[in-house]
Amino acid sequence: MTALRFLIAAVPALVLPRPPLPWPQLIAIGATLFAGQFLLQFFAIANGVPPGLASLLVQTQALFTILFAAMTLRERPTSRQLSGVAVAFAGLVLIVLTVGHDLTVVGFCLAMGSAVSWGVGNILLKRIGDVEMLDLIVWLSLVPPLPALALSLLLDGPAALAQAVSGSSWLGVAATLYLGLVATVLAYAIWGRLLRQYPAAAVTPFALLVPFVGGYSSALVFGERFGPLRLAGMALVLLGIAVIVLPWDRVAARLSPRVRARDAALLVRPAGRADAPGVVGLIGRVYAEYGFVYAPEVEVPDLFRFDEHYSAPRGAFFVVLERNAVVGSVGVERVDDDTAELHRLYLDSRLRGRGTGRALVEAVLDWCRAQKIGRLILWSDTRFDQAHRLYTRMGFSRTGERTLPDDLNQTREYGFERPV
Repeated sequence: MTALRFLIAAVPALVLPRPPLPWPQLIAIGATLFAGQFLLQFFAIANGVPPGLASLLVQTQALFTILFAAMTLRERPTSRQLSGVAVAFAGLVLIVLTVGHDLTVVGFCLAMGSAVSWGVGNILLKRIGDVEMLDLIVWLSLVPPLPALALSLLLDGPAALAQAVSGSSWLGVAATLYLGLVATVLAYAIWGRLLRQYPAAAVTPFALLVPFVGGYSSALVFGERFGPLRLAGMALVLLGIAVIVLPWDRVAARLSPRVRARDAALLVRPAGRADAPGVVGLIGRVYAEYGFVYAPEVEVPDLFRFDEHYSAPRGAFFVVLERNAVVGSVGVERVDDDTAELHRLYLDSRLRGRGTGRALVEAVLDWCRAQKIGRLILWSDTRFDQAHRLYTRMGFSRTGERTLPDDLNQTREYGFERPV
């Protein structure tokens, strides 16, 4: 089944011009994200793990992905994300407790190996550059058939594949086509794009919904019913995901007229050299929030040479003040006659998602128009996912990715640009 699934998924590779990544990189991702995950999962089922329990155990990939992202990509989960993951996994534990105890040590280890393999594949997928994800998934599908066919030949004999194909019903053929084209090519293309654009802690918990899709399908097709313990576990998982993904600060702002009125009174104004220490302090607070190392002279040297970068006509700087304290900032610097670069867009956490960031970017766009500049570019740390959503909503498009050499925080950045 694994070999046929990926052979079908790989068929479009026959008409694609060339692989989007070097073959060693393709093999590494395909071997972990696809071959390791599914082969180990199916062997776990063959070694006594019930399919329902296997689908639950494999979803611990969310925890492994977040752990690996913190270790290799320096993606430190926020306290809210960690709380959501803890709640979701508590629900997962409740669901596991409802499954029968027919579980072997070998089967359990194989299922956990599947989750680890998926987590490693997620990180490898997240680290690639800007490639067409649908094409990539098609090419990755060329990797699993070889080890799958080799294992089939070794364990089942040369005639097993021919017998499986010739003896398949129309329902089996339809299931294989669905697994190859929809559940592999389409689903993993979407999954990979989400992983590249957002932190792992914000994306991978959604995979915890997989057992519920399976449970609902089982109830619909086979009449399976769920007891109170399993329903409680499902509710906890959904609550954990809600904790992670819902914009609670924005909801609170909408519910509080006092907060709305206070935020509306915060105005964007031009800044000068005297405001630089306040901006340095604001950025320090944001760095502390993300657990970054902060050496201002190294991380923000432009603010110590403020006039050189942000005095007219070369550039401009804008701040938002609250009780004489800088709570928002943004700078813009001319690159050439037609291009300017946005710098230092930072906000205190409670102001995010309330329109202040948009107002700061609009101030930069207005300055560019006044200077007859036609293009605005910027680079943003890959971990600032809320800022990336703002840029996308304001018409910016992703242009690439870079790693800053010898950076204290091992920073990787996404590039964005838009016409003014």
